[in-house]
Amino acid sequence: MRQPTIVGSIEIAARPATIYGLITDLSRWDRFVVETRVPARAVPDGLAPGTTFRAWNRNGLWRWRTTTRVLQAVPPRSLAFEVTSLGMPVATWRYDIVPTARGSRVTESTRDMRGRTMCLVSVAATGVVDRIAHNRRNIERTLARLKAEAEKPA
Repeated sequence: MRQPTIVGSIEIAARPATIYGLITDLSRWDRFVVETRVPARAVPDGLAPGTTFRAWNRNGLWRWRTTTRVLQAVPPRSLAFEVTSLGMPVATWRYDIVPTARGSRVTESTRDMRGRTMCLVSVAATGVVDRIAHNRRNIERTLARLKAEAEKPA
């Protein structure tokens, strides 16, 4: 069952290139991405369409692995990727960065791509019953953390 796209945006006092550098540096995701960690050995040299990497995801005591494939990487404007688990679609995620007078507007969005079977499996694997509300909260938290990271004094 496909769900609507969930979207969140935030104004960040940093250049688009700075923000793009943060979101494409998978080794630093633990500083702002709420649910996903990419082990150092899994970090690819660069992100381009078709690049794949494995990640660990966490929600409290629940842990699960995913595989991510980059769909679009347009410096310093956008990064989009699809996530699968157990060979089944989970979600697409996207970051869009638009320059503003004070820095950048960053929009993070996700679309749930799970079918019925994966919805059932994912509740047991992740402990998340209401994925829409969970992702909405995670987007808000991730964007707030990204802002704090991007606006840190050099």
